[in-house]
Amino acid sequence: MLIETSAPRILYQAAKPQILIADDDPQNLMALDAILAAPDREVVQARSGSEVLRRARQNDFAAVVLDMRMPDLDGLQVAARMKADQRTSRIPVVFLAAYDPDELQIASGGAAGAIDYVFKPVNPELLRAKIDILVDLFRKTEEIRRLADQEKRLLLENLRFQKERLAAEQRLRHREEHQSLVLQSLPIALYTASSGPGLRRLRFTNDSIRRLSGFSSSDFLRQPNLWEARLNPEEHGRVIQAFANIEKAGSASIEYRWRCADGTEKHVFDHAVLSERDGRRELLGFWLDVSDRKSLETDLLHASKLEAVGRLTGGIVHDFRNMLSVVIGNLDLLHLLIRDNSGACRRLHSALEGAQTCAELTGRLLAFVRRRAIETDVVDVIETVESIVDLLTCALGANIRIRTNYDRDCWPVFVDRPQLEAAIVNLAINARDAMPNGGQLGICVENIRHATDHRGQEASQSREYVRITVSDTGVGMSAEIAAKIFEPFFTTKNVGKGSGLGLSMVRHFARQSNGDVTAKSTPGTGTQIRLDLPRAQLEAPPEIEQTLFDLSA
Repeated sequence: MLIETSAPRILYQAAKPQILIADDDPQNLMALDAILAAPDREVVQARSGSEVLRRARQNDFAAVVLDMRMPDLDGLQVAARMKADQRTSRIPVVFLAAYDPDELQIASGGAAGAIDYVFKPVNPELLRAKIDILVDLFRKTEEIRRLADQEKRLLLENLRFQKERLAAEQRLRHREEHQSLVLQSLPIALYTASSGPGLRRLRFTNDSIRRLSGFSSSDFLRQPNLWEARLNPEEHGRVIQAFANIEKAGSASIEYRWRCADGTEKHVFDHAVLSERDGRRELLGFWLDVSDRKSLETDLLHASKLEAVGRLTGGIVHDFRNMLSVVIGNLDLLHLLIRDNSGACRRLHSALEGAQTCAELTGRLLAFVRRRAIETDVVDVIETVESIVDLLTCALGANIRIRTNYDRDCWPVFVDRPQLEAAIVNLAINARDAMPNGGQLGICVENIRHATDHRGQEASQSREYVRITVSDTGVGMSAEIAAKIFEPFFTTKNVGKGSGLGLSMVRHFARQSNGDVTAKSTPGTGTQIRLDLPRAQLEAPPEIEQTLFDLSA
C-alpha cells in the first residue's frame, strides 16, 4: 500500500504468509508440502513438537498443521503450550489424526487450542480448502493491522504538524525579529533561481550552503556557472534534463553528486518547485546533504551480499567435502602401491597433507556459516608456516621464490590453527597474483611490542604480539587502494578472477583473535601485509570472540 505525504513516499509490501506443517514421518511431510504448496505462500516443515514450538516463537504463521502423534511432545501438549504462550496463542492449529473422531478427544484438542481436525488418509481438497480460509484470514488480519498502524502514524504525524504549525505561528507573532536567525540555523540550504532555459543560476538565501559545500552564497553570484561546472560528469546530462522538464512538471526532486570546494564529492538531494508571483516565474528550492544515507545504503548492500554468500556456502562445503573424501581415499590407496618410491611418496604425502588441510578449512568455513565455536589452541607459528611451505611452493609456481625469516625464540599464539593456515595461504595467493612475471615471496615471523591494543586504544602496559609479514616484489598499489583492500567484496582483479572476500576474512580472523592486520604498499615496488596476533599467555589464555563475519570489523 502506498502512503503519500509531504515526505518521500514509503512502500509497504506484505511478506508471503507461512504455514508450518509438523509430522515425524518425512513422507507425510512431503505429501503435505505437495498439497499446501502455492506461489502465494511459504510452507515450513518441522519433525518434532519442540521444533514446532521453537519455530512458532520465531515467526508469525498463518496456520500450523500438527500431527497428533509426535516423538517428543504429542499434538495436544504442543497446542496447549502454544495457547499458553502470548507470542503463539493466536496461531490457529489444525490437528492431523490417524484414527476415527472421538468427541472427548476433539473436546480436549479444542481446549488445548486446536480449531479443526483432519483425519488420515488426508483429503487434499478438504485440507487445502481449510488452510486457504486460514491464509485468507491471516492476510486480512495483517492488512487491518497495517492499516491501523498507518492511520496511527498519520494521526501522530498530523498532530505533530499541527503542534509545529501553532508553535511557528506563535513564534512569528512574538519573535519576528528572530526570523533571520531561524533561517540560518536550518540544516538545509535554501535558494531561488530564474525559470526558463539557459544557465541555471542559484541564489542561496542563507549561508548554510557554506557548511554543505564550502562555497558561500556570494560565490554562486560571482560565478554563474559554478553549480553546473561542479556536477559529476557521469550525471551531468541526467540532472540538466530533470531541471529542463520542470516547466511541464511544476517541480523536480533529484539526487546527484556535486564536487565541493575541498575536492570531495557529496550526494545532494535537490528539490525545486515552480512559483509564480506578480507575473514573475521563479524556482524555489533547497539542498540537503544525503551522503551519510548513501553510505548506509552501501553498507546494507554489502551485508546483503554477505548474507547470500552465507546461504550458499553450506551446500557448497558439503559437496566439496564429499569430493575431498574421494581424493583423500584414493591418495591413501595410491600410497600402498608406491611405498618403494621415496620421491613419489614424498610428493604424495605433500598432496595428502594439502587435501587434509582443505578438509579442515572447509570445516572451519562450515563453522563460520553455522555459527559453531572455533577450536582455539596454543599454536607454534614457525612450525605452522613450515608445514605449509611445500603446499605454497606447488601453489605459487616455479617462477616465484619463497624466502622465510624467523625471529629466534618466537612466542606461541592462541588461535584456531586451520584459520591461521588459511590466512597465510590467502596472503600468499594474493601476493602471487601481484607478481604475474614472477618474483620473491617473503614470510617473516618476529616478536613485537605495541603500546596500544588491536583497536588502537592506549593500553596500560606494553602488549606483546607475534607479527607475520607476507611481502612480495609485485606491482604494488596506491595508498587509496591499500586503504580499501580489507573491505568486503573490494577487489582489483578482473571479473571472475576474485571475490573480494579473501582479505576480508583475513581481517576477520585477526580481529577475532584479538589481533590486527595492516597493509603497506608502494606502486612498482611491492606490498607488505602484517598480521599481528597476541602472544599466548599459557596461564590465562585470551578470550576469543565467537562471532560471525562482521562487516564493521
